[in-house]
Amino acid sequence: MTGKKEITLVAPNWLGDAVMSLPLVGMLTAARGVRLSVSAPEATARLYWRIPGVEELLVSPRGGPGHGADWRARLLRRTAPTAVLLLPPSFSSALGPFLARVPIRAGYRTDLRGILLTCGMATNGFRDRHLSTSYLRLGEAALRRMDVPCPERFVTPRVVIAAEDDEALGRLLAERGVPAQYAVVVPGATYGPAKSWPWERYRELVSVLSREVTVVLAGTAGERDLCVRIGAGVENVIDVAGETTLGVFAALLARASVVACNDSGSPHLAASLGTPVVVLFGSTSPTWTAPLGPRVEVVRHPVPCSPCFRRTCPTALECFGGIDVEVVLQRIRSVSRHREGPTADATKKQFAHPARDR
Repeated sequence: MTGKKEITLVAPNWLGDAVMSLPLVGMLTAARGVRLSVSAPEATARLYWRIPGVEELLVSPRGGPGHGADWRARLLRRTAPTAVLLLPPSFSSALGPFLARVPIRAGYRTDLRGILLTCGMATNGFRDRHLSTSYLRLGEAALRRMDVPCPERFVTPRVVIAAEDDEALGRLLAERGVPAQYAVVVPGATYGPAKSWPWERYRELVSVLSREVTVVLAGTAGERDLCVRIGAGVENVIDVAGETTLGVFAALLARASVVACNDSGSPHLAASLGTPVVVLFGSTSPTWTAPLGPRVEVVRHPVPCSPCFRRTCPTALECFGGIDVEVVLQRIRSVSRHREGPTADATKKQFAHPARDR
């Protein structure tokens, strides 16, 4: 036994939410007298790999809600943490810690699960502040319950790129003929079409951008058809959708000159890695889920019905309809100039507007 108080962080199921939990991870690992473990599903576990201060990474198996609750209850009985922090909003995520009788079960009172929590927090104004702030508040409440002082300062960890993933990316880029300097466009969004800029606009964007720099289209296997439609017949565009693991995808974003995408997990991952990002918002709110980073450009067309947080739009998707391709191109050119490192000058020249080069 270490003599430290054990905290188990139950990680979010969504990639973007998991990245937004990293400030909380930084705070907990900086707290004195705390040993932190992270319980995460396969979809997001990779993000917490090799983060300093995360003593144990527990990858939950696939299965239905009952299966997950049973597995987590058995795990928590064995590890016997003092506190569990529940970042997923579901009832099922709180059931395992309840069955294991973990002394402090901290989470937001969502999905009728308040009765399962010993440290339940109200969701009033939840979407009016950044999700990372809500996670930090939850961590502060749990630390107070444990009589552990909240650290005054802490560092938000970044996602770690594994050497084997970077090497696998290098082989993929070489096989596909991708040069050292490239832009990444990720046109999909798992949540629903109301979070996706129309594919026709992406095709127009890629058609212009590819005259200035090689464009790599990326996404999940389920987004292959979308990427094919966008890139078909356009020169200097290379499609790798469905060809990367999460680790290799992270390496792809880390090497990119700039990333353009919808409000999804991709911009959060890119921003965590320090890559310049242009992110398009439609039905959702940048106040709540904008990527965290100094080189993030948010593009949004305000309309009365946005943010509505719908998966599908009941009207004509006016929020995205008002975002012009030229505006997105300008933001890409602007943010890419601030790329740090030895390639900054080359990147600046590469994305300069053709008319200004003369």
